[in-house]
Amino acid sequence: MATLRSDIIIPEVFTPYVIEQTTQRDAFLASGVVQPMAELNAAEGGDFIKVPFYKANLTGDFEVLTDSSSLTPGKITADQQIGVILHRGRAFESRDLAALAAGSDPMAAIGSKIADYVAHQRQKDLVSCLSGAFGSLNANSSSSALFDLCIDSGSSDTPTTLSPRTVAKARALLGDQGDKLAAVAIHSTVYYDLVERNAIQYVSTDDARGTSTTQSGGDLTNAFGNPEVPTFMGLRVIVSDDVQSVGTGSGTEYGSFFFTSGAVASGEQMTMSTEVDRDILAKSDAMSIDLHYVYHPVGLKWGSATANPTRAQLETVGNWSKVYETKNIGIVRATNVSHQD
Repeated sequence: MATLRSDIIIPEVFTPYVIEQTTQRDAFLASGVVQPMAELNAAEGGDFIKVPFYKANLTGDFEVLTDSSSLTPGKITADQQIGVILHRGRAFESRDLAALAAGSDPMAAIGSKIADYVAHQRQKDLVSCLSGAFGSLNANSSSSALFDLCIDSGSSDTPTTLSPRTVAKARALLGDQGDKLAAVAIHSTVYYDLVERNAIQYVSTDDARGTSTTQSGGDLTNAFGNPEVPTFMGLRVIVSDDVQSVGTGSGTEYGSFFFTSGAVASGEQMTMSTEVDRDILAKSDAMSIDLHYVYHPVGLKWGSATANPTRAQLETVGNWSKVYETKNIGIVRATNVSHQD
């Protein structure tokens, strides 16, 4: 049988497919936690992106009008967010002898798995940004950018299991913006602890996106192509073992991240590209991908001169600072334990 077009990787066809599949597999994108921000697209180049903004609120109270004094003019102040561009890439190779020994094409297998791989790697970068912004799980200090949005993360705190009380605390930290929380990202151990306690509810993906006609309590039966997603206290649940966890003398503590929609912004310097190559001397095929993008917690500033940071540098507390008012930052982190341990 002749080799067909569908049997080989054609970059100009394969790349858009991988981008689409990656988007579908990224739980943070699917939940609405991560949303594109046009200002973070840096097609003109550079390593950092600056997004200036005016402070959310004007300051000062009303003045009493009199016929003997004038009003004192106030002003609005400005600041800027700074995002850092991540340049990432990966290559895979397969030799003809491996394909002959296996009886199948390893490159085809790599191509079918690449979208999951990219989605997972991008999520790891996002979690690293959050780790740096919030700091340590169980010995946090006020030097972290989002220390004021942490629950039970100090050395003298006693973390508890994730509960409705935790959700109430998270909403309270955001004040009158607390009702905007829409999702929570948790470790699988914490998730199955909630399952054991029968605390998870399942709704269709349309309901989770707010597009269903059955949101008022109608039939949520799983339909073709509309799988159910878990929710807790009305929040969409994102399960990822990449979220922070730390072992202690008495067990393991886990980070639980609460988000408003769009709490993390994304941008691209260049769309992901795919290249393929054939080494006739080694009798091998190779494929590489490269991505140049930004994941940026809205309201923060990358405060380091380090360009293209590693994950360890993203996780460094001193590299992040807060520029928004606390309650206008849509992320809260709790430190929890699990009965599953």
